[in-house]
Parts: sequence; structure tokens; C-alpha cells
Amino acid sequence: MVNKKNLSMAIDSSLSYCSITIFNNEKIIWNKEKKCNFGHEKYLALLLDKMVNELKVSSKNFDSLYLNYGPARFTCIRSCHALIKGFFIHQPINIYAFTIFEHFFLGLKNKHFQSLICILDTNRRDVGIQIMNNQGQIIGNFETLAIDENLIKKLNEHDFIIGNGIEKIKALKDFSEIKNKCLQPMQLKSKYLVNNFYKKKPLKKIPKIIYPYSPI
Repeated sequence: MVNKKNLSMAIDSSLSYCSITIFNNEKIIWNKEKKCNFGHEKYLALLLDKMVNELKVSSKNFDSLYLNYGPARFTCIRSCHALIKGFFIHQPINIYAFTIFEHFFLGLKNKHFQSLICILDTNRRDVGIQIMNNQGQIIGNFETLAIDENLIKKLNEHDFIIGNGIEKIKALKDFSEIKNKCLQPMQLKSKYLVNNFYKKKPLKKIPKIIYPYSPI
């Protein structure tokens, strides 16, 4: 029997997946995801409706919400935030918000390293990179770099590489030099947020979306 009181919801549509995870005390009760390159607002709304009907719940059954606020595909994140604001419009909710880098970090199974680099596809002719330590803390400033051999050298300075930008650089001649350093996750899913690693303090409002690929 599912306890339908004080549920938590994690939701995400920041990259190429729409996903919703319902959990209680880090135990997943319901999880669904849909791969999509466009139409995020449509698929996420369908997932939300499916969850409500299958679990027979409303906004009143939830006391916490987990999501990320970028930087990523601005329109996709905005659609997610708008949808969930509507769902909880009359319901106070504790919000736990994560940067996209923290979200990727939570998806890591192997955290035995000194330095990690998260690489993002900017949908341009470059990629965004952010260095992190083994505590999931951001080190230095976010950068955008051209996709060339110098990028491979930069990535090779670190123990591991994560992020959806990995797919974008696989065609580079020297990619084999860093191939074994590339780890999952390469995409984001809401279930990664079912993790109290960061011990975030709850917010009452969803933070302003970090504009795509600007410094944190």
C-alpha cells in the first residue's frame, strides 16, 4: 500500500528527456520518462496527467519538489517550471533546486576521483564546460570552448567526463584519448534527484532560470 501523504516529486525536461519521479524518503514509488528532442511541454504534461491518474493523487499529496534550473535548453526548462507552477498553484511546496551540473553529478555512480568535468552541448559550434570536485562543488568559472584538438587536451586534464556534450565531440580525431574517461550520465533524468547528497535547504519559490551557458 503506497503512503500518499508527504510525497516528493522530481521533474525534469532540461535536455532530451522528459521525466517525473515520485518518491518518499528516497524510495521511488513511480517513475516514467520519455525521450524527446522537441515538444517537451506536451510530453511532460502527459506524464504529469498519467502520474495523477495512476497514483490517484493531487497537489495536496505533495510537500516537496525537486528540479534543476539550468543552464540548459531555456525553453525546455521554462516549460517544465511553468507546468509545475500551475500544478502547485494553490499548494505551498518546499522546493529543492539544483544547477544542471549538480543534477549530472547526482547521476554518477562512481564518485572516486579528484576532478570531474561536465560538458554541455550548447546547440552551437562550441561546448560548455564546468569543472567539479568529488564533493559535487563547482570549481572555477563556466567556459565555452571551440570543438577542436585543444578541447581534447583540456578534457584530458581531468579524471572523468560527464554530460550531453560528449556525443557532440565523438567525431573528433583524438576522441579515443579521452573515451575511457567518459561516464554516464550523458543525459538527465528526474530519478537522479532522489538523493539527499547535497542536503539543500528548501525554497518557497522556483529560482530564476540560469540563462543558457552564462557563468554561474
